[in-house]
Amino acid sequence: MNRTRLYAPLAGFVIPTVVIGYGFVIPRSCIAGVNQLTIGFAATILGAVLTYVAGVRRALSKMEGAACSKPPLRLRLLRWVNRQAAHPRGLFGRFLGWNWTRQTATVNAATLDLLSIEPGSRVLELGCGPGVALREAARRASRGSVVGLDVSSLMVAASRRRNQSGIREGLVEVRQADADTVALETHAFDRIYSVHCIYFWKDADHVFRQLAAALRPEGKLVLAFRPDGPSVPARFRDPTYRFYAPEDVLARLARVGLNGEVSKEANGVVWITAERPQRDSARRPCQGAPVLTTNDAR
Repeated sequence: MNRTRLYAPLAGFVIPTVVIGYGFVIPRSCIAGVNQLTIGFAATILGAVLTYVAGVRRALSKMEGAACSKPPLRLRLLRWVNRQAAHPRGLFGRFLGWNWTRQTATVNAATLDLLSIEPGSRVLELGCGPGVALREAARRASRGSVVGLDVSSLMVAASRRRNQSGIREGLVEVRQADADTVALETHAFDRIYSVHCIYFWKDADHVFRQLAAALRPEGKLVLAFRPDGPSVPARFRDPTYRFYAPEDVLARLARVGLNGEVSKEANGVVWITAERPQRDSARRPCQGAPVLTTNDAR
């Protein structure tokens, strides 16, 4: 926009006013020099100029800022809720944890059934949340060990409270760790599962490599998630979430040496089961508790 044209009306007002006022009106009134009338007339013109300039600047600022203005309040709120789902914090994070204990109960149960956990199994849950599924996994693993990882300190605390008896007995371990930076010991687990967490992995291929390496020969991995497609609600379509088609996940698993298949689909959720094939050269590690480290424990 040509800003000079915006100030043309101002020049059209100021120049004639000054010429007429100081050139004709004031002299013909026999007024000369600096006095109250001449100062008042000048102040009036200056006030009009400043008001006009301020108005033009404000209008231009609004026009230029329209393209980069804040999103609507509803959109900002939805994005905040999505970020909370990825990393629960504060009072609302506590509400999410309470809600998940009921909302994900059916998905968790189906996931654990597909895992076929046996007494003595070494189990890992990636994204353990409030720890409800972890407690059931520990019950099924009995003489084995169960490890829960979550990026949120709030969820880690909730999971530890819910699994305090298993922790005292040395059956359960809950740790804070980011899926994208955690390092798992090779062949440490018989069973690995993750429910509704794949969306938040910034580097999914890296996480798949970690999980594949951590599985023992003939170990099993189960992923439960909402697949990409038109059924995904618009409120999830923001940078926080990443959705995958089942065939994409299967291809990624194949690249890290896991044989996968879609085991179940229900209520908009898909379960993918993958196994690490038995290799004669693969050696089963000792039966001690799984060791894991994290490069970014928060």
